[in-house]
Amino acid sequence: MLHRFIFFFALIFLFGSCSEPKKEKEEPIEQQETLEESLKNAKAPTATVDSVELNKSLKKIEAKYGEQWDFCNCVVKGDSINKAFLKPNLPDKEFERLSNRFDVIDEKCQAFRIQDANRTPEERAIHEKKVKKCLKAAKANKS
Repeated sequence: MLHRFIFFFALIFLFGSCSEPKKEKEEPIEQQETLEESLKNAKAPTATVDSVELNKSLKKIEAKYGEQWDFCNCVVKGDSINKAFLKPNLPDKEFERLSNRFDVIDEKCQAFRIQDANRTPEERAIHEKKVKKCLKAAKANKS
């Protein structure tokens, strides 16, 4: 249970660090990536990823956790669950429901845990831009 809360707070930090109000040039919303493309782009935004290794890793993850969601789905659903957890005076029943939903999201986004934690500042900035783009596209699709 402790690892879930650590992951939860890491997600809060990830999404919280991506919320600067800087205006960027509007980019068109692209078609949804395949999971492999999504992993390549999320894992190594400035370098080529070995597709054979990536596919092996993905197959192992999918064998253990089932089909994985793409990067933007993980970002949007993670952001949503984080916002829900931050609501004040959350009743125990709602906390339990959210915890169960968090477990589902965690399971479906395992593929993105293989990312290298030792990214350069430039790679982190590119990653943050991708997160913002996903959240912006989700917001535009709601409207």
